[in-house]
Amino acid sequence: MSFASFALVVGVVIALILLYKYADRWIKRLDPKTVKTVNWVGFVLGVVGGILWYLFAQGIFMIITLVGILLYFLFYGYDKMEEEREKQDNQ
Repeated sequence: MSFASFALVVGVVIALILLYKYADRWIKRLDPKTVKTVNWVGFVLGVVGGILWYLFAQGIFMIITLVGILLYFLFYGYDKMEEEREKQDNQ
């Protein structure tokens, strides 16, 4: 692996860490239905991209799979937190 490739991988990892750290502030302000929809879209993208990546071995499908997985895990569980808040407010 060349130094440029290694630096790119390190940059992507750092960007992902920062994305996960600061995304929750923005996601918590979204409507729970929107969060659930984006979560499902991420899941579908991950599955379809993974299948296409396996079948055709193209790099673009690897990127689609990665984007789907990132979306899924970024929005995972935030709709449940909102439902718990609504239950607490109703009590």
